[in-house]
Amino acid sequence: MASGIIRSVRFFTKFGIIGGTVYIIYDQDLFGNGEHSLEVLKTVSAAVPTAMDHWAKYFGVELPEVPKLNVPVNEYWNSGVEATACFLSAAPTKCNEYTQKGWQYIKNLTNKTE
Repeated sequence: MASGIIRSVRFFTKFGIIGGTVYIIYDQDLFGNGEHSLEVLKTVSAAVPTAMDHWAKYFGVELPEVPKLNVPVNEYWNSGVEATACFLSAAPTKCNEYTQKGWQYIKNLTNKTE
């Protein structure tokens, strides 16, 4: 009984995190053009350290310094979105292809034993 409740809590926690992330991505139009996404990233980059510092002081925890990234995000953002879209568009075809290969492999194994 308790393990079922724990699994339900885990499921709804994960669902809430994923749902919230998808909502924020949609609400902030992060899959729009790269310039808008860069502005959102700058806003978040300014807000997150302040919030983390506030919560660290609240809980009495000392957090390590956040490393600085010298990566031009606006140059790589669209390539990441394009790679994700390419993967998602190819996934059904690849799944079908791998399923066919798996069935063929199983058929070959069963034919050898007969």
